[in-house]
Amino acid sequence: MGIMEETKKVGWHDVFSVAIAAAMFIFITVLSNYTQARLQNMIIIREKMRYRELKVIRADRQVPVSICEIVVGDVIPLESGDEVPADGILICGCSSLAIDKSRVTGESMTFDEDSRKPFLQSGWKVTQGSATMLVNGVGKFTELGRLRASAYSKDTEKRKNKTHLQVLLKEVATFMGAVGFMVAAIVAYVVWIRGFFTGDSSNGSREPGSTLEEVIRISIIAVAIFVVSLPEVLPLAFNISRLSSMKNMKADNASVRRPAVCETMAVCNDVVCDKTGITLDNVDDVREGIKESVEKLQTAGIKVRLVTHDNPQTAKAIAMECGILTSNGSDASEVNLIVEGEVFRELPDSEREELAEKILVMPRSTPDDKLLLVRALRKRGKVVAVTGSVSNDARALQEADIGLAMGVQATEVVKESSDIIILDGNFATVVKCFRWGRSMHEKVLRVMQQQLTANIVAVTINCLAAVYYGHIPLNAVQFVWVNVIIFGLGPLVLATEYPAERLMDEPPIDRGQPLIKYIRWKRLLIQVLYQIIALLVINFQGGSLLKNYTRDHATKVKNTMIFNTFVICQISIEFGVRKTGILDHPLKWITANSVFLGIVGIILVIQFIIIEFLGKAFFVVRLDWKEWQFSLTLGIVELFFALLLFVKHLTQRNHH
Repeated sequence: MGIMEETKKVGWHDVFSVAIAAAMFIFITVLSNYTQARLQNMIIIREKMRYRELKVIRADRQVPVSICEIVVGDVIPLESGDEVPADGILICGCSSLAIDKSRVTGESMTFDEDSRKPFLQSGWKVTQGSATMLVNGVGKFTELGRLRASAYSKDTEKRKNKTHLQVLLKEVATFMGAVGFMVAAIVAYVVWIRGFFTGDSSNGSREPGSTLEEVIRISIIAVAIFVVSLPEVLPLAFNISRLSSMKNMKADNASVRRPAVCETMAVCNDVVCDKTGITLDNVDDVREGIKESVEKLQTAGIKVRLVTHDNPQTAKAIAMECGILTSNGSDASEVNLIVEGEVFRELPDSEREELAEKILVMPRSTPDDKLLLVRALRKRGKVVAVTGSVSNDARALQEADIGLAMGVQATEVVKESSDIIILDGNFATVVKCFRWGRSMHEKVLRVMQQQLTANIVAVTINCLAAVYYGHIPLNAVQFVWVNVIIFGLGPLVLATEYPAERLMDEPPIDRGQPLIKYIRWKRLLIQVLYQIIALLVINFQGGSLLKNYTRDHATKVKNTMIFNTFVICQISIEFGVRKTGILDHPLKWITANSVFLGIVGIILVIQFIIIEFLGKAFFVVRLDWKEWQFSLTLGIVELFFALLLFVKHLTQRNHH
């Protein structure tokens, strides 16, 4: 009861603001986890859709079953064009049956009347005739199942699911949380010392009975400072960006199986590919536009390497035509660019790793040679993407940082071992995947930059005000609004942006560089300093601007103006990160950012409603038109700062 009474003295709104902030923090965490679960659910549903149905003879009856429900003893009729769904033995039709094993081994075979090995393996394809088979192996007991087991590794799964961007965001959250806790503790101590020596408590009393009241008040200040230091929306922004990237990639014929691969694309610097997606179905005709796709990857700092079972002459011709090789490899200086698989596999590990970085074409190679190349490149610190379509490629796709199953012709084993399925089987789609990956990385870093700016400003203002006045102008509920609406809607707006072409004109992101390298310090410092100065002017000179009010009401108006200006400054930052084209093509910029402009309008309307009609809920008071004008002016000036920096950047770029 004593605590309840003291809480009433301090003010229910202070305690309520902290409670609301805590509730919203929990809500954001739940929403972020829900978004992550939705991503996984999308993938599970998509995987189940791939399970085809077929008819089997079971207990002398023909019944429809899913491919994953086949059991030993089932009799399965096969027609031309069917894929063998399990291991089995031919029981009729052997003489007229032609089987293509290329999807597994790259070879072809035809059964004849004298065949003494009438065995079928899962993944083979019937190209001619019809037959009936008796199932004698399913699941992990098939040859394909054993291949799946050899390709799968828990360590690989763990490595692929832990991405560079996730590590960065965790570092930001940990750092800001530690700084916020430390600052909150220091401010609480300073406020307590200040009140102890000056007697300047919340009620101006030195009586012993006011001690509990002071403890509650100081605790609320400390908790509020800690709350505004947390970048709580970053995980939500991360999941929204990942979800939107996956949906957009699906529209571009790339089905993402492992969500983490979206951000891995941004740090990839090597692609090991075979002919699938580069050549047409009919040895050496290169697809239209492949050369341009290879050049785009090379411009983006991504090296493309060709691994094929073809002879050296054919491999050279393909590599020359698609731009992987610029000469025929006959020069002494380029002799290491083309190395046959047999030569590569016989080398010691150290020599193989050193040579791997130089190889551009590997003819007469096997899937095991591709696996050795991927391992050698990864040991040299490369982030490697691998394309594949036949089952024997499964281990290389699992070993790679990014496994790409090329097209619907890829076997189920390859699809299950891959991270992305290129639905149209076109290598040009791979380039789009890289652009989406880089775009997602950039979007999340943009949100991180904005979040850090807001956190630093809010913590600084609250600390200075708490030490000087003994109270804070930006409470936890107000900062929840800034987090949820502005930084929550920010990623949704970014999700509508198509990746810029310029992203493929830059080298891959170095995953080894520290967090400090990703922050644009000049922009951050300018924005932080401007906002702090603007809000401090209101905080410490607000009394002289509001002489017509009583002291108590003037303090409330001053704090409301700080909150209002702070929100408008964050909106200006949102404009700042979308400034490309705003000067050169203003009408085109407005059209391209129509969703963003609409959301900004909604935010401003809600902000007006909060100030004018929801004062008790957000602990603000109404502002007159002059006070609104003052807040808007301070906020919009920040946008002009951003545009000036942009004009300076354009001038320097055009000069160079």
